[in-house]
Amino acid sequence: MIKLKEVKKIKDETAAFAILGAIIITFSLTIGTCEYIRYTKTQEVNSNLLVIEELNKELSSNTENLNKTKDKDKKVVEDGEKLKKKNEEEFEKLKKENKLSSETDKYYIKVNYGAQVVTVYTQDSKGNYTIPVKAMVCSTGTYTPTSGVYRTLGKGEWWGLIGPSYGQYSTWICGDILFHSVPYLKSGDKSSLEYWAYDQLGQRVSMGCVRLTVADAKWLYNNCPVGTQVEFYSSSNPGPLGKPTTMKISDAPSDIRGWDPTDPDSRNPWPEYLKKLEEEKENDKTNEINNDIIQNEVNNNTTNETINDIVNETTNEIINEIVNETTNEIINEIVNETTNEIINETVNETKDENVANVLNETINDMIDTNTE
Repeated sequence: MIKLKEVKKIKDETAAFAILGAIIITFSLTIGTCEYIRYTKTQEVNSNLLVIEELNKELSSNTENLNKTKDKDKKVVEDGEKLKKKNEEEFEKLKKENKLSSETDKYYIKVNYGAQVVTVYTQDSKGNYTIPVKAMVCSTGTYTPTSGVYRTLGKGEWWGLIGPSYGQYSTWICGDILFHSVPYLKSGDKSSLEYWAYDQLGQRVSMGCVRLTVADAKWLYNNCPVGTQVEFYSSSNPGPLGKPTTMKISDAPSDIRGWDPTDPDSRNPWPEYLKKLEEEKENDKTNEINNDIIQNEVNNNTTNETINDIVNETTNEIINEIVNETTNEIINEIVNETTNEIINETVNETKDENVANVLNETINDMIDTNTE
């Protein structure tokens, strides 16, 4: 028999173990919860630190880029000032050497690299350059001046460019910047045009020179003397004469597209080629018109035949009905008149009632037969 004292002892020990277990579990849960909270907070802090680090990097990068931009802008300004000063020195040199025309200030050229348009102005009655003379589509590029007024310093019918390539009807503006045609692969060879570059006129694709069509480059070459002022600026407004357009030539035959379509050279195959295209277009148009005429004639003939058939059939039916009706009326009238005359004559001549009856029956039979 287990004694009461021992039973109580066992109960006390069990309760103690239960309490101890509860304490241990509670402590473990508390430690676990604290660890979870600490881990979560640590992750959140680390995440925030990473965000801050990325922001610092971005800020540092932006600051660096801003500084680079400022340095670049500063360099552009400094280079522009040096270029402008050099241009002025060259112009003064030309003036001292009496190499300038008396018409140096006849025209004023504005290069709008924002809209890719060159507009030439002449003076009004007050001596201001407000009268637009000519607009030209152009292609400027990376090193094209962004501001300032320069003087042209020289000219060359063919001028060597980077590539190597060559510009026709070149006018030197400043530094390495020229007005010139779309580049050619061979100097003096007007059939070696970089036709793909011609299709890009109106876009900012050059290294810095101002590309033009041959016709426009030649116009500047012939009409704007050395010393003419050239202003560079940017605007979305193409100017008072708008922005001219040029045709695309890359799809033309290889022996055609190597020429500038605007080149006035008598050997230029473009005028004949365009004339041929126009004639083919006119022939196609004429053939289309002729086909329409033939089709209309066929349709008209078919319609007329159908109408005639219908009209003839209808007319014949109407005529036959009218003839039949008229014929029957005429026959009936003739028969009736003849019959009455015969009856009257016979009755008058013959007093014999039996004979008259016989005649009447015979005549009635005749009438019935004619009527049928």
